[in-house]
Amino acid sequence: MPDLLRRVAVRTLVFAVAMAMIVPLSARSASPMPAETQRLLDVAATGPLATADRGLAGRSASAALSLQEIGAPVAVEQLAPMPLPTPGSARAQVSYGSLATPRPAAQIVSPPAGGSTITGKATWYCCTAGWRGVAVVALPGALGGHYDAPPASRSVVVCADRCVRLPVADYCACYWGTAAQKVADLSPEAWAAVTDKSRSAGVVTVTIHL
Repeated sequence: MPDLLRRVAVRTLVFAVAMAMIVPLSARSASPMPAETQRLLDVAATGPLATADRGLAGRSASAALSLQEIGAPVAVEQLAPMPLPTPGSARAQVSYGSLATPRPAAQIVSPPAGGSTITGKATWYCCTAGWRGVAVVALPGALGGHYDAPPASRSVVVCADRCVRLPVADYCACYWGTAAQKVADLSPEAWAAVTDKSRSAGVVTVTIHL
C-alpha cells in the first residue's frame, strides 16, 4: 500500500511539472484576443444571460461573439473599363500609276503598185514579247522573218479584205517548204485589221507585198 501511494505521488508530481512547462508556452504562442471578444466573454461569464440561452438576448450575444471570429470581409471589386489605345494615324499614299503609251493603230494603205509579192495562207498567233496588243506579223525565215523589239525596223503590206502596213516583229516556221506551208502568222490585232473573218476560221488567204 505505501508503494502504491508513492507511485501515485510521483506520477502526480511529474504531471504537474509537465503542465507547468507547457502552459507558459501555449500562452505565449496564442494570438492576442480582441478587446471586443474579451468583453463579450466577460459579459457571458458574469451577466445574467449566457450565450447558450435560447432567448433573443442569448442568440444576439452568441451572434456577436461569433462575428468576432470572422476576419475582415473582402472588399467589393471595383471594375472600371480599361482605356482604349488611341489609334495611330497614317497618311494615305495615292498612286495613279503611269499612263500606258498608246499603241499606233494599224495603218490601212493602198496595195503597192510594184515590188515582190507572195500569196498564201495566214493563221493567227497569240503575241510577241514587247508587242502585246499591237497589230504585227511574223514571217518565215525565207521571207525575212525574225524577232525585232519595238519599234521594228522593217514592215510589210499584208492584204486580205484590206491592205494594212504591219511591222515584222517575229519569226514563224509556218511549215515552210511543205504542202501545209503558210506565208504569215498574224497577231489578233493584225487579223482584225486585214479581214472581217472571225479568228475561229483559223486561216485566211493573204497577199504580202515584200
